[in-house]
Amino acid sequence: MFKLHTVGSAKTAPMEYYEGTASEDIVIGELLKLAGGKLTACAATDMPEFVAVGNGKGVAIPVIRVMEDMEFEAPLSAAGNALKVGDKVTTANALEATATTTSGVFMISQILGTAVGDKIRGNFRR
Repeated sequence: MFKLHTVGSAKTAPMEYYEGTASEDIVIGELLKLAGGKLTACAATDMPEFVAVGNGKGVAIPVIRVMEDMEFEAPLSAAGNALKVGDKVTTANALEATATTTSGVFMISQILGTAVGDKIRGNFRR
């Protein structure tokens, strides 16, 4: 799950509510976008619009809008031995960071470990 770690400005993103697609179970910490007016999980190279702060399927889901100055923490879905601060990685299943830097969207600001399941921190830079 992508967990908000810090916000660089004094702004706090307000909670927003959008209906999730009827076919997806949305979970806390999932990266989301709007498609056809409904929330859906982001693909590996999609720039997320929102992060879920609630769970549900086919109902209104509370989300926060992703801003560039928000630093998130996420687990690695693959070993990240070659990763460096400043690399941009893709996301896996909208809940984890990968070790893939081709077409990455999540810019690493801190590496807390490199094994599968270890955490990294970063930002979504547009």
